[in-house]
Amino acid sequence: MKLPRLLPSLLLTFVAVPLLVRPTLPAFAKKPAAEPEEAGTPVDVSAHKDKLLVLTDGKQHVVALVPFGDPLGPMYYGDGKTFWTQRVFGGGSSGTESFNRSFWDPRGAKISVVSLRDGKYTVSCDGRETELKPLSDAERETMLASAKFNAFRWKHRAYALARDNEGKYYFVDRLREPENNMSFRLFVGPRGNVKQQKMINVVSDSEGDIFATKSGSLRLILNKKESTWIQGNKKVTLISLPIEDNHVLIHGDLGAYTGQRFGTPCDDL
Repeated sequence: MKLPRLLPSLLLTFVAVPLLVRPTLPAFAKKPAAEPEEAGTPVDVSAHKDKLLVLTDGKQHVVALVPFGDPLGPMYYGDGKTFWTQRVFGGGSSGTESFNRSFWDPRGAKISVVSLRDGKYTVSCDGRETELKPLSDAERETMLASAKFNAFRWKHRAYALARDNEGKYYFVDRLREPENNMSFRLFVGPRGNVKQQKMINVVSDSEGDIFATKSGSLRLILNKKESTWIQGNKKVTLISLPIEDNHVLIHGDLGAYTGQRFGTPCDDL
């Protein structure tokens, strides 16, 4: 019969517990997971590592290359900790006084070059020029001792480009390797805002290519005779555009690769 008199004190004790625990809750909160660093394919640079000239703008933008001799010699770019191999397609040198090394970056109308001229090291990206300074021997040795070197960062190649008369673009790329792979991607939309489409089937043979989207009713057909977009019963003839004449549009203005890093000095400079 005395139980009712005990209930208030029991309730007070029970209610007080959360008040004591609440201040400690933040200590158990989970921190958001950090974004994983992009994994590269390691490459062995031991054969020429001691010959690398290391140049920087002082802002963690670093070029490492063998400056003289082979105009297609090895060249890398990174932040000093991780380096990516560059696609070098030309260059030259004069003794040990000057050199230039042209590297692939399709986002600019002008050729991208790292060079030494009149004692000044520069990197030029679509006409933008940034001066670089060589690291001291001690700084170079410290950096290269722990740096990681990877193969090419950008792994895609433009495959086909077309548009309709209303300004809608149809762009297809594919993985560079392995040869003749079927890893295609299709982007559709207006200039500056093309969107990747989810595809369910790809056909590529001597007669042409068919890229079927997830809905099954949208297809882009590219072959030697025509480029056509088919949506249900509607057929639109497209204007095929040459890849080589539209590299700036494809890799910059089109919007397919907005915000993506190519792993070249022109990402930052």
